[in-house]
Amino acid sequence: MSWRSTSVGASTSEVKRISPVAVLLSVASFAAVAWAEPPASEPGTPTPPSAAASSAASDASEYDERRRLGAAELAAKAEGGYVTGLPLIDYDTNTGLGLGVRGYYYFDGYRDDPRFEHTPYLYRIFLQGYATLGGYQYHWLDVDARHVFHSAFMFRGQLVYQRNTDKHYFGIGADSMRPLSFTGADRSYRRYADYQAALDQVDDAGQTRSRHDRYVFAQPLGLLGLERPLLRGLLRPLLGVGLSYNDIEDYTGKRVSVAVDGKEVRATQAPTRLAEDCAAARITGCGGGWNNFLRAGLSFDTRDYEPDPNGGVFIDTALDVGTRLLGSRYTWLRGMLTPRMYVSLLPSVTDLVLAARATFVVQSRDVPFFAMGLIPYTEEPRSGLGGYRTLRGYKQDRFVGPVMTLFNAELRWTFAEVAPMGQHFAFIAVPFVDLGAVYDSVEDVSLGGWKRNAGLALRVPWNLATIMTAEWAVSDEDTGLYFSFDHMF
Repeated sequence: MSWRSTSVGASTSEVKRISPVAVLLSVASFAAVAWAEPPASEPGTPTPPSAAASSAASDASEYDERRRLGAAELAAKAEGGYVTGLPLIDYDTNTGLGLGVRGYYYFDGYRDDPRFEHTPYLYRIFLQGYATLGGYQYHWLDVDARHVFHSAFMFRGQLVYQRNTDKHYFGIGADSMRPLSFTGADRSYRRYADYQAALDQVDDAGQTRSRHDRYVFAQPLGLLGLERPLLRGLLRPLLGVGLSYNDIEDYTGKRVSVAVDGKEVRATQAPTRLAEDCAAARITGCGGGWNNFLRAGLSFDTRDYEPDPNGGVFIDTALDVGTRLLGSRYTWLRGMLTPRMYVSLLPSVTDLVLAARATFVVQSRDVPFFAMGLIPYTEEPRSGLGGYRTLRGYKQDRFVGPVMTLFNAELRWTFAEVAPMGQHFAFIAVPFVDLGAVYDSVEDVSLGGWKRNAGLALRVPWNLATIMTAEWAVSDEDTGLYFSFDHMF
């Protein structure tokens, strides 16, 4: 099918013509390329230094020197296995105050193992339980293994259960880029707070539009991926699969709570934006159900330290194919290209890194609305545009469409480091800007009209790989405040 024909609300016939045989042949061809290079010699299972030392000389050539850790990171990196964890006291503008716990287990290996200088860790497992006062749950098990069963293969698996009683839906494509408004309104709204105040009104019939842009969403999700490093670790083909069941509940006609003049009252929810678009057949996916896909990806990576790079580039591309071969209710295509760069600006003076990311996503018209915001980054998929990981000055999923463009730039200055009781902490100040836009088709893409925000973050790496962050952003429409984990990219 042609990406150039992508638009909102058309029929499913183009995607349905994709042959299952063609999909299988494409996947098989991709696998043949990825597996063609013979596996490099493998140091074996994680062992103490005495065993690893014997193979260090022969294995050192497996790694490109551009991926060697910097001297500071290497000096601070812990040997062997260790646990980090802390209670989650989190705040997100979209979901409110959250409480939970996240625990990590890392195994880094030992200093005389050649992998020690070229990998952030050999194995990482984390488990999270998390819920917010705003009705959001996100429970997550994540496994990242750099050498699976004594091989050169890398495995990443994620099992997630999420439930959100206020999942956002602001429309699809160019419609979502327009100023905020609703059916029957005689005006549009520049500020989100003014818009929500108008929605919260209760009319003479006892109806409100308080949840006009919200619905209840529940999803168990499994993501499994296998990568095979090539070219001394610089190139990584990926094959994976995603499985999810999606439960959609609309608020239309339900009794909801709304604050009026400082008092909480009960009112009947008027038709939501989701109900209006489903009734008009503008979108796909109103019935929820299984949404399963195959994923093929390819990444080129010269970063010196993946969790907190000082230099290098990371370019990843992905192709997702929603297919009935996996029992999916929906058939669709999605493609993504994302280059990132990291430049150490004053290495002889201070630790100051310029980080930038550009994202381009094109997807077919039959992606279900609840999945259209997904950006299939090969390391960890994100949802946007809007919210902590994309456009931080806007509500989560504020802008979603068949074509999505995004640019992020950050200046990361490590201004202090401490090491109490054998634990290493650094402190990073991060001014940033985000820009993005969505479109109905590729022909509509332009450099004008992009939404933008600016902000400031404070990030604290703990033993290098566990990064805690507080972020604040402001846009013409809204503000965002977040307490979470990891660099944005």
